[in-house]
Amino acid sequence: WVSIWEDRVLHIVVLSIGLFVLTLILLFQDWLARRPNLLHTLRTGFLIWTVVFIGWYALAQLSVVNILTFVNALFTDFKWSTFLMDPMMFILWGFVAVSLLLWGRGVYCGWLCPFGAMQELINEAARKLKIRQIELPWAVHERLWALKYLVLLGLFAISLQSMATAEVYAEVEPFKTAISLKFQREWGFVFYAVVLLLISIVNRKFYCRYVCPLGAGLAIPARIRLFDWLKRHNECGKPCRICANECEVQAIHPDGTINANECHYCLDCQVT
Repeated sequence: WVSIWEDRVLHIVVLSIGLFVLTLILLFQDWLARRPNLLHTLRTGFLIWTVVFIGWYALAQLSVVNILTFVNALFTDFKWSTFLMDPMMFILWGFVAVSLLLWGRGVYCGWLCPFGAMQELINEAARKLKIRQIELPWAVHERLWALKYLVLLGLFAISLQSMATAEVYAEVEPFKTAISLKFQREWGFVFYAVVLLLISIVNRKFYCRYVCPLGAGLAIPARIRLFDWLKRHNECGKPCRICANECEVQAIHPDGTINANECHYCLDCQVT
């Protein structure tokens, strides 16, 4: 694995710079929230970098398969060298582990997931074109949250019997099709990925909110995060519901509280 890291020094440097920039954005989020144009420009640029560099160029799209493999290795023959074979994935997972403790799962889902970034950029363009958005009623939306956890539990149960079978069913993630293989695949897989991207035109990050087992897997350990960086006022929810109405992934409850399990850390509520 050492020679692999040496061969990919340039990739590692570019990724490290990007993660350092993201860390600065998160640390100085209060300052940036007072400068919405700058924050929006930074976020859009970062999402494009995530899709192009992390996704299509470095092929470092994380997957629920990585989680299942790690858990399986803990109970069998765990070796760090197995995970060090891919430096980009190893560095990303290391950063995600730290960010889960500090900020929650929203940092990865909102900033570092190539497929999630692709959906968000498509939806952002649709909104600029004044395409009407379709939002599910809160009662339906709140119940659909559970779907991705059921998908995760199903994949975990299958992985206990066979990791190879679990990898097949993990195709519920369109990541391999849209990111790793750049849509160069059998038509069924391409059709599934394209449908999800088309849905994102009228509903922001539909797949991330309701289906993604990786997001569900990250939300579980993120419950032990050490800090709550997102500021709220006493008036949030009662009577003010501006942020709840404006949150484009509906992660803010009607009472004004932010559901950290569903928040994608876009910082729009902080700007508001």
